[in-house]
Parts: sequence; C-alpha cells; structure tokens
Amino acid sequence: MNRIIMSIVILAVMAGMCCWSVFGVIKKTDSLLEKVHTVENAFENDDTEKCTEIAEELQNEWEEFMNRAILVNDLGHALDITSSIAEIYSFAQAENEELYAACDRAEAQIEVFKNMQLPTLWKIL
Repeated sequence: MNRIIMSIVILAVMAGMCCWSVFGVIKKTDSLLEKVHTVENAFENDDTEKCTEIAEELQNEWEEFMNRAILVNDLGHALDITSSIAEIYSFAQAENEELYAACDRAEAQIEVFKNMQLPTLWKIL
C-alpha cells in the first residue's frame, strides 16, 4: 500500500513540475515577444538608443533563459532563435532596415518554440 501512495505522490510532483515548467516557458516567451515588438516600435519611431538598449535586453534575457532551461524539446530550434535575436541586436546597432525581417523571423520562431513546449496527447504518446 505504501508503494502505491508513494507512486501517486511522485506522479503528482512530476505533473506539478511539468505544469510549472510550461507556465514558465509561456510567461518567458510572451515577455520576449513583447520586447521584440518594443524594438520594432522604437526603430519605427527613429529612437535608435532605445531600440539598441531593448535589443540588448532581449538578447540578455534570451541567453539567461537558455542558461536556466533544463528541458528544452528542440535545442536546434533554440539556437535558431539565438541567431535571430543576435541579428536584431546587430541590425539595431547598425540602424539597418533588415531589423523588421529579423524581428518577424524571431517572432515566428519564438511562437513555434512556445507551441513546441506545450504538452499535447500526441507528444506524450
């Protein structure tokens, strides 16, 4: 009987940690998407200093997230996001119009990353 109770407790803890992890990823990706939009808006308003500052914050926030991320389903995709965010920072510093394309690419990749982390029946099976 004790084994069954311990199994249920372990299962409950694992399920709780999974939900906490998914919530954390959703919260972080939403924050990153908001920063990408802020960079784009600052560039559109010709506020180069703010654009570069927010782009640097975006890059630091992503690197911090990746350093803390233990269970990432697709590390290759995460490296693509790292590359796109680095492009955003580079284009912001250079005041290059390619910033819009880099922001769009990063937004799409972050959305895919966020959706990949969500548990679904097909991923569990």
